[in-house]
Amino acid sequence: MLRRSLTILAVLVFLCPMLAAARPAPRPETGIGLLVVRPAAGAAVPVPAPLVIYREPGIGRLGERSPAKMHSLTTVVRTASGEYPLTVTATRLDWLKIVYDDAGREGWIEEQRPWTFVRWDDYLRGKAAHLLRGLRKPYYQLRGGPEEGAPERATLTPERQLRIIEVAGDRVRVLVDLTTMGWLRWRDEDGRILLAID
Repeated sequence: MLRRSLTILAVLVFLCPMLAAARPAPRPETGIGLLVVRPAAGAAVPVPAPLVIYREPGIGRLGERSPAKMHSLTTVVRTASGEYPLTVTATRLDWLKIVYDDAGREGWIEEQRPWTFVRWDDYLRGKAAHLLRGLRKPYYQLRGGPEEGAPERATLTPERQLRIIEVAGDRVRVLVDLTTMGWLRWRDEDGRILLAID
């Protein structure tokens, strides 16, 4: 019995890291928009300075963190080298509440001049995109309207290039080709992104 238990334990110790490594990274949360952090113009180092994160705007300093080591949207939003798109969940004057790690912890940073904060509605309009891999089947359905029960028009694949024409809440109107247009969800019910934006 002891020998069998040790064998099972050894197999688990060997397999657990492999199973954890095979699991895909969770899709990023969207919040209300994104902040593109970039180095100051003419900076000697092409990496932004560490960000000072606060519990509340200007109060309760949590620490400093390099944008390169923060939870960012780089897996789904294409930006130039040295730029880091971060999820913004709230704003208060010149302060932005961001998601700063993979555990979903949030903190406030003061917006700086070389950065750009854009709400999702404004950012998505006119962008090229494609659906992420591994989504549930309903997310690949192109519909005739923005409502959940709108008639299905087509089933898309992650390889299909889309052009976002209009944003209505959690849904976008997309042009697939010259003859096909319809509506898709761009984020799921939990606020996680479903598209990769080119």
